[in-house]
Amino acid sequence: MSLVLPFPDWPAQDRAMWIDLQKSGGPLDDRGALAHLRTTSLETLERRYGRWLRWLATTDPDACALPPVERATMERLSAWLHDLARTKPMSRLMFVDGVLRILSAAYPGKDWSAQRKLKAALKRTAGRGDRDRKVGRILSSDVLLRAGIELATKHADAASTPLEEMKRLRDGTMIAMLAVMPMRRRAFAGLQLSVSLFVTAETISVALPEDLTKSGQPWEADVPDVVAPLLRRYIGDARPALMERGHHQHDFLWVGKKGAPLGMEYLSARIAEQTQKMTGVRVPAHFFRDAAATTLARLSSQSARLIRPVLAHSSFGTAERHYIHAQTIEAGRQYAALISKMKENDR
Repeated sequence: MSLVLPFPDWPAQDRAMWIDLQKSGGPLDDRGALAHLRTTSLETLERRYGRWLRWLATTDPDACALPPVERATMERLSAWLHDLARTKPMSRLMFVDGVLRILSAAYPGKDWSAQRKLKAALKRTAGRGDRDRKVGRILSSDVLLRAGIELATKHADAASTPLEEMKRLRDGTMIAMLAVMPMRRRAFAGLQLSVSLFVTAETISVALPEDLTKSGQPWEADVPDVVAPLLRRYIGDARPALMERGHHQHDFLWVGKKGAPLGMEYLSARIAEQTQKMTGVRVPAHFFRDAAATTLARLSSQSARLIRPVLAHSSFGTAERHYIHAQTIEAGRQYAALISKMKENDR
């Protein structure tokens, strides 16, 4: 049984509350308190609240008949946390935070001070999460770039079968591209030709809409020259051949051995597997953003200023959002140039 109660199975009053919180409203209507959130944020909150409801339905079913605001007592939250004892401190914080964000938005007049103190205590315990899991696994971006290029060229050319050659070209291109364009996994796995990846005779560019970035800002950058030839070879040769193997027709960029789109989890696992083979260190896709930030921070204080636009981090201030968007392309080019220069210096 799933740990998360699906939305259709929520109590009627919870479904009504959640729908009301998201309503966009017209010019003369009130918007829902959470209507400003992006779809991905709403989906995350829905999952966390669904986990709370699943626990209630399993351990205290009578509470499901109560109004949502009356369920989140300190006693019940403490009991839930006791049952979550085997999860990581950061996970417990996120679960409780999700429930309180929804309920406090739906019932702003209630005194939530005790629950917020509980959340603050959880936050102190969680700290910054499990940082040890990344120790020794954040390689320099130029190391990852070299590994990707070598996999897509020398190792691909030495493959024993045409299929293995195409897979190595694909995997190496993914690694090299992420090294210089550190996108989030969901955005990278979801790249689509002529939708978010545009190929012309002169350039290849990536344009991510705001719903595919954590900051809610559009992210645009040209694929750097050091990676573009690999990507063109993959798009022109390997991808069509893989698509033909499974008789597929779609516009997703990254495809498996029978042409089906690569799912985010498989793509990340594949990248981790190949980076381990090439570097001796298992580096999953979501670590490439840490690699970029670490690389820039170590280069110089001036280079460190590129971290926010390269990773599309921003506050919610209007001026800041426009500034970040305007700087994204140039920052991406500067970052790619820095990594390329580091690669050349190591020759």
